[in-house]
Amino acid sequence: MSDSEPEAMAEADGVPSTKLPPHLELRRTRVLCKVDAPDNTDTIQYSGAYASLGHENSLRFADFCKDFRVDITRISDDDMEFDVVSVDPSIANAFRRILLAELPIMAIENVLIANNTSVVQDEVLAHRLGLIPIKVDPRLFDYLSENDTPNEKNTIVFKLHV
Repeated sequence: MSDSEPEAMAEADGVPSTKLPPHLELRRTRVLCKVDAPDNTDTIQYSGAYASLGHENSLRFADFCKDFRVDITRISDDDMEFDVVSVDPSIANAFRRILLAELPIMAIENVLIANNTSVVQDEVLAHRLGLIPIKVDPRLFDYLSENDTPNEKNTIVFKLHV
């Protein structure tokens, strides 16, 4: 019997082989950062599938230090595209969250609604407006504390008439 026959026999008997199916291998090895949200960050959900097929999914610090690398594929003044290689998707997602948390951004904090005749409630509309990032350099503004009065150095004002 050759080396490939036992594997083929085991697969034919309904016993899984040691190789992951393509869709699980993709989920195990890739995090896809799409425009709206990342994908394939839920490796915990598939950890049972990995274990049943003989894949060790635990993280060893020495292996992480040896294999981890960042390949920058494109960089410009406004953005950067890179690949994080040899990292579990959950760790890649943690890095993504840390990077997003460290970016200086500004967002809408206070919303005054004078006349809302839409089906969207005032609170929901204000919350959604607060989720919109404003493309401005926050370093050009002073931090507005409770004792400060709003002025052009610490406040941006938008007016929306629809």
